[in-house]
Amino acid sequence: MFEQMVSTLRNGRLPETNLLRKRFDAALIKKMAVIRTPYSFWPTDTKINPPAKQLLWAAILLHDKENFSIVEAIVAAELEEKQRTKGQSDSIQDLAAKVRQLLQAYIREFIDLAPDETCRENLTHRAQELFPILE
Repeated sequence: MFEQMVSTLRNGRLPETNLLRKRFDAALIKKMAVIRTPYSFWPTDTKINPPAKQLLWAAILLHDKENFSIVEAIVAAELEEKQRTKGQSDSIQDLAAKVRQLLQAYIREFIDLAPDETCRENLTHRAQELFPILE
């Protein structure tokens, strides 16, 4: 769903906002529907179940603080559900720490899409606006 966004970023440009907004809104609705189902039924097709990291990247590019928080909750729900299916469970504090680490990894991956230092600085600035404690 977000292949064009990734390709555009790798080419050192920002995606067109209106198209990205439409795709993001549709993808967010799909993702929220998927996580409401049992984990064993989650589809692997990214058009039905878009990757949370790409939702996060789109929220950053759109400067969408409200939906950034929703994507953060989706990441937490995915992580918790994956651990539950493995018979593992964490305390709220441990889960929160793991979510924070995962978000930081996703954001580093987002910044690494940039082909040069100028683009990297731009993406870093955008990410820090929504996730200020970026390490």
